[in-house]
Amino acid sequence: MDVDPLADTAPPRHAIESDDEDEYDSPAAQPKPDQLSIPDVKFIGNFPTKSPLLLASGIAGEAWARGTNLGQQQGSIQVGGSQVGLLFMPSWTHAAVVVSETFTRLPLSAMNCYAAAVIDRLQPTSISVLDTYSIQGYISPKVISWDEAPVRYLSTNAIPISDPELELFAPPNLLQSTTASLASNIFWKSLRSTESYAATLLLLPSPKLPVQPPTTIKPSSFPPSDHVQWSKKTMQKVHQWLFDVIGEGENIVQWVENISGSSGLQNANRDLARGEIGEGGMYI
Repeated sequence: MDVDPLADTAPPRHAIESDDEDEYDSPAAQPKPDQLSIPDVKFIGNFPTKSPLLLASGIAGEAWARGTNLGQQQGSIQVGGSQVGLLFMPSWTHAAVVVSETFTRLPLSAMNCYAAAVIDRLQPTSISVLDTYSIQGYISPKVISWDEAPVRYLSTNAIPISDPELELFAPPNLLQSTTASLASNIFWKSLRSTESYAATLLLLPSPKLPVQPPTTIKPSSFPPSDHVQWSKKTMQKVHQWLFDVIGEGENIVQWVENISGSSGLQNANRDLARGEIGEGGMYI
């Protein structure tokens, strides 16, 4: 069959190929944006408000928590019935500490609603966040090896730290994570309010490529954070910076290298192994 190249519409499919069995199959219907379900975010426990917030996420959060005396878990944040955040209230700081996404990773569709819910519920006066960035995917004028990669930061305000070992997470690099959603929400909140809000992200270098977010909310199997070993010196510096940027840098308990980890995180891990966390259980 001859096909007119000047025709306004594409020719019928059978005019080009007629031997496919699926030529009459209709394409799968895609859900409309308003049909996508928004996961329910629940806060269990006594969450403080109007306090500084430190949120440690993923493998960086797990590695940091192993060397920090957090005490026992005081609450949890559940998304779609799965525990995503663990609340700790150490006696040696006024800051609320949330260890996030060490058990359950969030899909892209849930990151923003989780971040917004955390900010709305806790109403933090300032936020410091610990996460990672991939040195393999980082765009820079020169190639940086794993052992020379610096800790990087992003902040909505100027930070009270001057250290050559801390460098800016510079454009055109992007973060696609829950912690990025948290910083974005704080930025937009500050534009709509007369109050001052600040969020600072401290990013540990990771030799691994970024892991794609899951498509659903469910407990995930993470590679052990032992696979990324940051030096004791680096972790101690980052520990101090996390509290410096929220005004809690004085008289903090030092970070101590500890393979077994904090007791609160250990108990939460045991609950996960028994299947209790996915069902809403938590340790207090």
